[in-house]
Amino acid sequence: MHRRARMMRARDVARPRRVLLLGLAAALLVPGAYIVAGGLRESAPDPVVLPGPTPSADARSAVVLAGSVPIFVRRDGGGALTVTAVAADGSDVLVRRVHDADVREALGDVVGGRGRLSDYGTVSGSGWLALTTDSRGWPMILVYLGDDQAEPWVVDEASLGGVGARWGPTGLVAALVDWGTLVIADPATRTTRLLPLQDDGLVGGGPSIVWTADGSGIVGATQSGSYEIIPLDGGDPRPGVTGVIDPYGRYGPAMAELRICQPGQACPGGDDGRIERLEPDEQARTIWRPQGDGRALAATFAAGADEYWLSVDRDGGRQIELVHLQGGRMDAVATIGRDPDWEYVGAPMPAPDGSALVLPVGAGAAGAAVLVPLDGAPPTFHTGTFAGFVDRGALGRVATVAVAGPAETLPAVGEAYRLPSLDRLIAAELALNPGRTVLGSASHDAVEGETSRLSFEVTRDEPGAGDAYLDCIGPSSVTLTSGARSISHPCTSAGSSAFTIAAAGPITVSATGDTSWRVVLYSTP
Repeated sequence: MHRRARMMRARDVARPRRVLLLGLAAALLVPGAYIVAGGLRESAPDPVVLPGPTPSADARSAVVLAGSVPIFVRRDGGGALTVTAVAADGSDVLVRRVHDADVREALGDVVGGRGRLSDYGTVSGSGWLALTTDSRGWPMILVYLGDDQAEPWVVDEASLGGVGARWGPTGLVAALVDWGTLVIADPATRTTRLLPLQDDGLVGGGPSIVWTADGSGIVGATQSGSYEIIPLDGGDPRPGVTGVIDPYGRYGPAMAELRICQPGQACPGGDDGRIERLEPDEQARTIWRPQGDGRALAATFAAGADEYWLSVDRDGGRQIELVHLQGGRMDAVATIGRDPDWEYVGAPMPAPDGSALVLPVGAGAAGAAVLVPLDGAPPTFHTGTFAGFVDRGALGRVATVAVAGPAETLPAVGEAYRLPSLDRLIAAELALNPGRTVLGSASHDAVEGETSRLSFEVTRDEPGAGDAYLDCIGPSSVTLTSGARSISHPCTSAGSSAFTIAAAGPITVSATGDTSWRVVLYSTP
């Protein structure tokens, strides 16, 4: 691959910029817009065989990238971002490196920051990858993966520090400028235009950019809580949101949502673990109920009007079942072993051509995912952030391809309800917040068959006020109490629950013996 000394820039537009710093990693983690709720999937061209390096013990003379190609991004430790694809045999294939030095040269000193590329991105089906940097303003960097000689394009109207860019169905990408304006960029022509949100806001608590299924507009949230379409042509907002494109699969037709009825969700019928489809008018319909020892970990909308994908916990947390629901029919399409180091499990994301599923998992700060072929081939594990799928023909202009690494397979069965060690969790937190002090900790590993609820006290090593972080996984929820305050964690959702603790007094944990949990007390940062 050849480094380029400069990048193309979008036209400069004078306007005030708001620096958004909320949830950059989460905002850019999702793939491009290929899960179409109430819309259509794109067709794919013929397979492309890309020439590889000279054959050796670690490389092959040809690599087949067929169908919908999964794309991952990761830091390579050499001042660059590595973009890899996954070949038909599950091996990682180097597509392109994008160097921080080129970004710094393109952005200049006036923007501040180190000019370090993020290791999160979102890719379009036509092969454009949207990235950002830690530079002031968080500009959007668009990189074409189909040609390693193509100049990356800096869209400095965009600010990706709080809301991730989103690809539409016609090849356009939308990004936030400020809370009242979006920029719509067209990589094919390298032009941009501004789209005022008028009196609407973005949707969700994140929030997120959601396209209409036909690409004619962006979904806006009104002050009254309803939804309407903000047309790209600058016309007045109009009611009648039907099909939408959401890469998370969080929103379905007419902006319906899914919720798992577990502790904290306040479902009227109780927290029995069922999944409900919730319409904007608050009408709820149950689409799935737990069967046997299965618990729903995550759920998303798929392409059809009544189609969904689920991740279901099985066999005491040892396995994850990937379930397809369509028109009331339920099919378990694959089962994989759960690694004890996975801190969370997302919902499966189907390839547009139906060849595979990608299952995001929490396996460290760099991100990871499992690729599950639907032709019976074994699943493979891939580090880095999954950025989405690229149509196989879009990579045809890549001159050479190097095999970055062989496929890493997974065990058939994992370990029951395991969590990372206290040392690993503490190290990860202190890496993010190095000024914190550990005030105390406690942990418990699940013992199968011990279903009685027990009470534990967290030992304080040092006095002082701060925060208690609770991580857990198991068949029942865990409650953490400090004084008159308490929180409950359902032990299926991703991440930690945290709340403020007093400077003194007992801190207790209530949990069943067959649930694993970790509690760490930290000083206030």
